[in-house]
Amino acid sequence: MRNNKDLYARHSEKVDNPYLQQIYNVLPRILALYDVDPTSPTYGVGDRYRWAWKLIDFGNGTFQGAANGFARLIKYNLLPEWLSQRALLQRIDAMFHGARSLMYPNGSLAEAFPYESSFCVTALVAYDLLTAVELLQDRLSSEKQIEYINIVRPMIRFLLKNDEHHGFISNHLATASAAIYKWEDLTGENVGARARYFLDKILKEQSDEGWFREYEGADPGYQTLCIYYMSDIFRMRPELNLREPLRKAIEFLLYFMHPDGSFGGYYGSRNTRFYFPGGIEFLSEYIEESGIMADFMRESVRNRTTVTLDVIDDPNLIPMFNSYCLAAVSFERRKNSQKEVNKVVPCLSNGTWRKNFAHAGIIIDKGENHYTIISWHKGGVCYHFAGGKSYIDAGVVLKSEIGKYYSTQGYNPNNKIELKDNKVIIISQFTEMNKRLPTPIQFIILRILNITLMRNVAIGNLIKKKLVQMLITGKKKIQVINKRTIELGEKITIKDQLIGDMSKFKVLDKIKRFGAIHMASQGYWQKGDDSYDSQI
Repeated sequence: MRNNKDLYARHSEKVDNPYLQQIYNVLPRILALYDVDPTSPTYGVGDRYRWAWKLIDFGNGTFQGAANGFARLIKYNLLPEWLSQRALLQRIDAMFHGARSLMYPNGSLAEAFPYESSFCVTALVAYDLLTAVELLQDRLSSEKQIEYINIVRPMIRFLLKNDEHHGFISNHLATASAAIYKWEDLTGENVGARARYFLDKILKEQSDEGWFREYEGADPGYQTLCIYYMSDIFRMRPELNLREPLRKAIEFLLYFMHPDGSFGGYYGSRNTRFYFPGGIEFLSEYIEESGIMADFMRESVRNRTTVTLDVIDDPNLIPMFNSYCLAAVSFERRKNSQKEVNKVVPCLSNGTWRKNFAHAGIIIDKGENHYTIISWHKGGVCYHFAGGKSYIDAGVVLKSEIGKYYSTQGYNPNNKIELKDNKVIIISQFTEMNKRLPTPIQFIILRILNITLMRNVAIGNLIKKKLVQMLITGKKKIQVINKRTIELGEKITIKDQLIGDMSKFKVLDKIKRFGAIHMASQGYWQKGDDSYDSQI
């Protein structure tokens, strides 16, 4: 039975720890995801669209990963007073069984369609379930640990034999690397070379500017997720000397924290602006830049000026929940012994300066009273902060006679840029915006492929690569270009000059905030969304 002192301590944690506040808000929602009927064939499965609504013909394995966050809350005694450790341990046990029932014969799990053999989700769930075993070793019998390890074993076997081919996605590779290193630690099997293979791919592609590649370039939002997994590799394998690559990665991210507390946006390769805090908070003990970022973004989480855990939809909920749990524990461990940091974040620094990330295609202009971020790889996407106001101009949109949309936002490292004094000129070509929605007929065709040809992993990977080209990386150009001229300064001006045959197109000049690619992880709500100025 808890005494009053324990209850007071838990109340204080809720007040002081912004991550715990969010965790406690979503815990009932997460607990409600899982089938807890032992007589059900989907016992322990967390995808309600599968087991409860029965609206889809497969289960998304991602939900099984919440065992990670649950286990961390148990180990560090951070559960709310209304949830017992015993109840949560039973829920974790059910989740392991659910993961086993969702697994395909080759050891993989699915996310988007049956027999998908998702590299990403298989790695994610393997990592999360193994982390639960690692954290609960003193609460699980040796028999139960062996049972759980054997459930994960086929997933690791899949990762040892397969790679991801539809795009270069650093956070997925980091997940796989961390999962395999954790497997090596828990089982003693010598599989570290495969983990190092995935890690080396990430590091080889890391830009000198610090960013990790996400599809075609740098994406601050997803980079925080990559750092979350890499921070655990840093903990497990200090001999790999990851401190400097991680320091450079976080130093890059410092420039994309905005004066209004927001983070990331359309200038990223994947348009994301969410923030996974776990790795940043954990690394605060070891890397000064991480402490600077954690201090700033902690207030953004508290004030909801960034995308927070409680607005995330179900498919991304569990990885964010696990990251928040690590952040909550890391914050609790260091909140009474935090070092005083003298450095300020770039957007709040004094003086005037300009930063050019040439490989990322991003220019940052800092004045006494303004902060401006411009991506020339994305046609001059511009974020401008001045006088307590925020302004976004994500590019120019055209609509054709037949209803198709085209924009300057398509990622293109070959866009031309000229920078002279306070004037930026960007030449970019219009490309078709990937806004298509699948029709019932297309879904029928896809399902037929899912249960036939795509059950072969190689063929499935080839088709997924084609889908990514269609929805994200493919560029259908038209013979119209835009010359965007930006006059930098507190009172910034943006002028667009369209060059080419415009007879079949109409300029939609009132649209300033939009995304040009399919990206499920964009568009989450944050405080301030309705206060962006439509004009400078």
